[in-house]
Amino acid sequence: MSLSNLQYYYKDKDLLLIATVEFYFESCKEELTKAIKLLTADSIPDKNIFLGKVLNMLLIDGRSSHQILMFQEIWTLAARNKELRNAVDTYYKTYCLWLVDLISIFCTKPEEIVSFLIPFIEGYTIVNNVIPLTKKSAVEMMIKLISIIERQVID
Repeated sequence: MSLSNLQYYYKDKDLLLIATVEFYFESCKEELTKAIKLLTADSIPDKNIFLGKVLNMLLIDGRSSHQILMFQEIWTLAARNKELRNAVDTYYKTYCLWLVDLISIFCTKPEEIVSFLIPFIEGYTIVNNVIPLTKKSAVEMMIKLISIIERQVID
C-alpha cells in the first residue's frame, strides 16, 4: 500500500492505530470462533471438556510471545490515548457479551463466570511465565472454580 493510499484511509496515526488494534482483536475472536465451531461440530461436549478447550485457547502463554507483546503494547498505548482506550473498552464490552453467549450453553451463571474469567485470562497473559502453576494446572483450577461459582447462591 502506498503512503498516499494509507493517508487517504487514515487521516492521522491515532486512526491507524485504532484500526490496527480493532483488526487484531477481531482476528483473535475469529480464530477462537472457528476453533469452537470445530469443537462443537459433531456434538455438544461435556461442560468441563468444553471449558477446558476454551480456556486452553484463551490463556496465552510464553509460546505465543508475539501475541503477548501485542497485548501489552495495546494496553500501554491505551493508557495514554483516549480514543484507543475507548476502542479497547468497546472491544472488551463486545468480547464479554460474546463470551457470555458462548458459555451460556454450558453454564447457568454466564455473566458471573465471564466477570471472573476475563480478568484472570488477561492477567495470565502478563504473568504466566512467573506463576507457579503450569497452564494445564491453571485450566484445571479454573474449571473447579467455575463449578463452585455455579453452585453458589448469590444473594
